[in-house]
Amino acid sequence: MNSTRLPGKVTLPFVAGYTFLGWAIERIRLSKMVDRVVVATSTDSRNDAIEELCARHAVAVVRGSEDDVVARFAGAIRQFPANVIVRATADNPLVDLVEMDRMIGLLEAEDLEYATAHSAGFALGTGTEAFTVEAFARVAAAVLDAYEREHVTPYFYRHPALFRQRKMTPRQPHRFSSRARLTLDTAEDLRFLKALAEAMGFSRPAAQPATGEILSFLESRPDIAAINARVAQSTPAAP
Repeated sequence: MNSTRLPGKVTLPFVAGYTFLGWAIERIRLSKMVDRVVVATSTDSRNDAIEELCARHAVAVVRGSEDDVVARFAGAIRQFPANVIVRATADNPLVDLVEMDRMIGLLEAEDLEYATAHSAGFALGTGTEAFTVEAFARVAAAVLDAYEREHVTPYFYRHPALFRQRKMTPRQPHRFSSRARLTLDTAEDLRFLKALAEAMGFSRPAAQPATGEILSFLESRPDIAAINARVAQSTPAAP
């Protein structure tokens, strides 16, 4: 809730009565690979609004440190034990479920410890990451800097020799992916996402078009793509 560029962004209205967080929750629930969705937020009282929103969606909530998100994840794992964790953020509401499920499948099939779809070829705002709980325990026990503790996964890709990992590439690359910005961080992003949903005519998470369709639409509608085209990303993407 304390985003500096767009305060309260994940609880802002998106489309058809959904907030961005609500949309993300219901999108991820459509996954064929994910067994449980848990929202991990902080104990800051401003995030009471997030807990209230999650109650309306009947989704579990864990609250922990505002800045040490690694500790927050560790608390979520203690409360809801699992073998694999998928990290998806509510400011990326248009998550690519097909690629997310493929990523989870590859993590298991190839006995990986970390896999990421935040890499070249994926449109900004559509990716997720997956890692085993055992590998995460090693991350949580390491000496981490403040950036690594806030962003959870940098230790994985900063130390590639320590983990069996894979940087995903899209099954069907799209030439417009490097020019699309499908994340929510600024007022321009908010206007863009609302304009996109209205122009494409989707109003339910299950009806969200495939990422390739969205990218082809944006390529044909430079007026909509231009709404947030000049926004600079506040944190660097994973390499």
